[in-house]
Amino acid sequence: MFRSRAALSGRPRVGVLLVTLAAVLATSLTLATAPDAGAADTLLSQNKPATASSSEGDGLAPSAAFDGNLTGTRWASEWRDPQSIQVDLAAPTVLRRLQLVWDPAYAKSYQVQVSEDGANWRAVHSTSDGNGDVDSIEIAATTARHVRLNLTARGTGWGYSLFEFGVYS
Repeated sequence: MFRSRAALSGRPRVGVLLVTLAAVLATSLTLATAPDAGAADTLLSQNKPATASSSEGDGLAPSAAFDGNLTGTRWASEWRDPQSIQVDLAAPTVLRRLQLVWDPAYAKSYQVQVSEDGANWRAVHSTSDGNGDVDSIEIAATTARHVRLNLTARGTGWGYSLFEFGVYS
């Protein structure tokens, strides 16, 4: 049952070497392409206090844009420019991404602003060519407690309307 050292040399060793090399390469490729374990998005804004410059009516309150319901509830503004909607995350938090899920009444131009105190704002993203649907916005990691969407030009004749305004770490 036991083989001598001479019997183990040669081709069988080459096969073991190739299998080992393939396993090492596969592991290296997996590690090189796997996402960072810390990169998983965490939704920060759901059910947090929200305010807006206006609301079109009952059932269209700013809180509806932060309730996690992507198609059943929405915030809608009055039909004039400019408008804004903001969320208080309750504590300064590192932000990396935002997602805007628009109703057909979308913003052509808007700016995302952040603040640590709700009074002093700084822009982290701007666009003047919004087209509605879903905007996924990657931002450089920044710390803020408040996030505001400053809406300056409507893409339709209606007001602005968001199904969801997601803020992620």
